[in-house]
Amino acid sequence: MIKLLDSILLSDNVVENFYKNYDDEGFRNWLLSILPEVETCKNLKQDNPWHVYNCLTHILHSVEEINKQTKDMDNSIRRMLAYTMFLHDIGKPNCVLRRYSKLYKREIDSFFNHNIEGEKIAKRVLDKFNFNKTEQKVIEIFIKEHDMFMFITFENDGNPYHKVLSYKFLKNKILELNNFGNGKKLLKLLVLVGRADNKSQNPELTEKSLKLLDKMESMIENMNDNINTF
Repeated sequence: MIKLLDSILLSDNVVENFYKNYDDEGFRNWLLSILPEVETCKNLKQDNPWHVYNCLTHILHSVEEINKQTKDMDNSIRRMLAYTMFLHDIGKPNCVLRRYSKLYKREIDSFFNHNIEGEKIAKRVLDKFNFNKTEQKVIEIFIKEHDMFMFITFENDGNPYHKVLSYKFLKNKILELNNFGNGKKLLKLLVLVGRADNKSQNPELTEKSLKLLDKMESMIENMNDNINTF
């Protein structure tokens, strides 16, 4: 069954292929025995202006989007990134908060700390999907950090939770990621994760975020491999 899930998640038509196979009781029961959160994600509407799909469909679109960016990469990297997207929002059902938004002037769904919840779920299931310990750590940190781009801005906006995009910021993030491998390469992959996530959200709201990701990617490319000499 793992080979079947791999073939689905690494395909060009992830949404269609997943739902087609999910209709099969054998596949569905196997997957839910490992990851029951899939069904709760399917039932989570995501009533939030940033989203146009239910949680599971958003997840599957994000897998499609990451696959578009990784076609020329090593299969082991492609697989890690596909499962990163498959699990990146898996913690949302456990974090739903219905609240009034002053910005949108209505009640919306929010999902505070869903990245942390997703990381916990990933720790529980990744070995069952045949990832080694090193791969597990990378996927877990990608899930934990996948929303970091929401808190990065082009310039200071006065929000104490926001960080201005700069080479110093990127250097510090690379140094953090060095604990899990080559920090620069991992940050470049994390940008792909952020782009895939944004491209599976509401296109009317993601233009600025995608521009920031493009700029961030360009800045990382311009950094020396030995960031201490930059």
